[in-house]
Amino acid sequence: MDSLRSAPHRTLAALDRDECLELLASVPVGQVVFSFRALPEILPVNFRVDGESVVMRVASGSALARVADGTVLAFHADRVDESERSGWSVTVVGRVSEVTDEAEQDRIRALPLESWMSDARDHFLRIDAERVTGRRLE
Repeated sequence: MDSLRSAPHRTLAALDRDECLELLASVPVGQVVFSFRALPEILPVNFRVDGESVVMRVASGSALARVADGTVLAFHADRVDESERSGWSVTVVGRVSEVTDEAEQDRIRALPLESWMSDARDHFLRIDAERVTGRRLE
């Protein structure tokens, strides 16, 4: 009980859209949340913030590639410092689509978007950030 009393006062502060996108751009990995075969699916992915969108590369035939048809999904990333008991969390909700234009694919290839997987990631996906929310533990 004494350790709870001596802990500093913490609050959750809402972040504005620009702060959220800036924090997202600071990390390379997030989680995509979508429905697959009528069940929730959560997958870790490498990504980049591209203007008002989140872009990623996925493998052909993957569950995520199969839902890239305007489906609404959520994307989440966070950073937590356990020793300081602080951190932030950002969620983007929007429609996902496959990027098929070759010039746009070339532009995305030039972004620092590296997969941690050794397989071929040949589909480019874009999540339009229709809703962006975030909080910081202070």
